[in-house]
Amino acid sequence: MPSARNSIRSAAIENGLLTAIWEDGHQSRFHPIWLRHQCWCPECGTPETGVRSIRLHHIDEGISIESAAVEGNSVQVIWPDGHRSEYAARWLRNHCYSDAERARRRVQPVLWDSTLRTDLPVGSLAEAEADPAARLKILEKVRDYGFCKIVDAPAGKAESQRMIRLAGAQRQTHYGTYTLKKKATVTNVGDTTGPLDPHVDEPYRYAAIGITVFQVLRPSSNGGASTLVDGFEAVRRLKQQWPEDFSLLCNTPVTCQRFDPGDNSHGNMRWYKSHLPVIRLDDRGEVCGVRMNERQISPLDVPGDQVVPVYRALKRLFELLYSDDLRLTLDLKAGEGLLFDNQRLLHGRTGFAPETPPRAVLTSSVDLDDFHSSMRLLQRELDPDAMHLVLQQGMAG
Repeated sequence: MPSARNSIRSAAIENGLLTAIWEDGHQSRFHPIWLRHQCWCPECGTPETGVRSIRLHHIDEGISIESAAVEGNSVQVIWPDGHRSEYAARWLRNHCYSDAERARRRVQPVLWDSTLRTDLPVGSLAEAEADPAARLKILEKVRDYGFCKIVDAPAGKAESQRMIRLAGAQRQTHYGTYTLKKKATVTNVGDTTGPLDPHVDEPYRYAAIGITVFQVLRPSSNGGASTLVDGFEAVRRLKQQWPEDFSLLCNTPVTCQRFDPGDNSHGNMRWYKSHLPVIRLDDRGEVCGVRMNERQISPLDVPGDQVVPVYRALKRLFELLYSDDLRLTLDLKAGEGLLFDNQRLLHGRTGFAPETPPRAVLTSSVDLDDFHSSMRLLQRELDPDAMHLVLQQGMAG
């Protein structure tokens, strides 16, 4: 039996709109042009496949509904030209565009600070490989908290794809699956042994890195602990304390760049440069992405009267990001790792001394789109209503 939320009590045409009353008391109102354009019958086709015959220029803006009736748990609509459309109740409820339902579909991130150390989001790779529900829980933790600690993972590079597949298909960048360890010639700061302040990876790309897959093969015995900071919480504090600086960083493009002489890209040189704000807002004015890496900020290209204000705003933001109050420190062991949203979380590490054998960790990535796809496919089988949630879009757009 469908839930009260997904069961239609009645449907009628009122003031030209289809009004559906649900068993939980909610009312939905649908415009005829919306319904006609979203007919998914075999004749009209479906946007899920992109094979569609219906075209907007064939639909009159003032189209009306001839009749509508509830049959089973769907609504049958007949149009003036005789075309018949059927809309499943669950589909209608999950696409209802009332203010209440649109707000319900928006995922609200769980903001956190250093106090989260007592209740970390954790998941087992072995359990996730055996049980789709366990895998979905891990992905939803990444969605909500921006990260999940992974245990029971392989400690050898040969099996590194297992943890990558947990999130989705690997994204191929100029790094590939990169082993961070001490090297004779250093062109990547990750190959040094000093402490690294919290940062996002590769802010110099317009197509930003999505989910970072971080795997510990061999930890250091004297440091090298991973650090994490919730960028969304940092910018929330910035907005609360200095709203004018928050607004400035949402609207001022900051240049980041990276020259790779070829050490990390199979002999091929790369030179990337982006010019984007460090904070991105969604259509509701909520923070949906950040790109903060102080080491890769290039000369500011802003009007002269904005140089000092922008530097002031950046300075205040990085002071928040580097504070102990926001920082989680995780001493990961071999066979442990992290999945984290590189367009929300900043990561770093504590310093460590060189030793033999040396510290070795793997880092690779999965596009945010592919991560969202992995989650939706699991929800399709395990939690169909959640499949329609509006997810954080990161820096895209």
